[in-house]
Amino acid sequence: MTSCVVRRDAVASEGRRRAAQERGAEEVARRAGEASRTLEKLRAEQAKRAKTHKKEEEAKKTEVKASLSDPEARMMRFADGAVRAAYNIQLAVTPDTGIIVAAKTTDRRNDMGLAVPVMEQIKDRLKILPQRLLADTHYATKDDIVDLAAQGVTVYMPVPADKPDAKPESQRKRAQQRSREPEPIKAWRERMDQDESKAIYRRRGRIETVNGILKGRGFGIMRVRSIAKVTAVVLMQALAHNLWRAHCLRANPA
Repeated sequence: MTSCVVRRDAVASEGRRRAAQERGAEEVARRAGEASRTLEKLRAEQAKRAKTHKKEEEAKKTEVKASLSDPEARMMRFADGAVRAAYNIQLAVTPDTGIIVAAKTTDRRNDMGLAVPVMEQIKDRLKILPQRLLADTHYATKDDIVDLAAQGVTVYMPVPADKPDAKPESQRKRAQQRSREPEPIKAWRERMDQDESKAIYRRRGRIETVNGILKGRGFGIMRVRSIAKVTAVVLMQALAHNLWRAHCLRANPA
């Protein structure tokens, strides 16, 4: 007659292994569900954009995709041509001090129309709005420019160039449409044609220094998943950067 003794720690280890497998399976199922919902959202956005930008969408001919590792992220094309799951991080920086005054994380591929949300964050944090906004082309929509002008904010943003080969009839219609634009839009077009405004706008380039510093600190690669966790990392990076800038400004006051 033989007998077998099973050690308690072996049984406990097997139980932990099975529990881990179950948690892993549940996590995979959860992410798959979130990815499916993200796909539905992206397809709806693509269909909506196809109605207003039909030629651009037809030229792309790309199928929307969602990331299984981070369903909240968006597949974006990078400077090296690769497509990766990513988030779009928006920073607002004071050009003279390099202090970050707003940081927003979004899953949007482009920056169009993000001016107002960023300015609202500045107002919430500092209880004031800046007098000027220096932004990339299309960062503020025409509605944004009108809205911000009503709040006392002057927008400095390049005016998109007109098509040089436009037909006379198209040019006539364009001139007619612009004659009916709100006054803040007309003022923006006139403003950005002045040398003084162009000199002011060149200060926007200083934010690239801040971007470079943050990327050098590992800001370009996120080790966490979900927009909430990425936002937490962004805020910690911004806090660390601002503390460093405060130290530099205190050591070398202007």
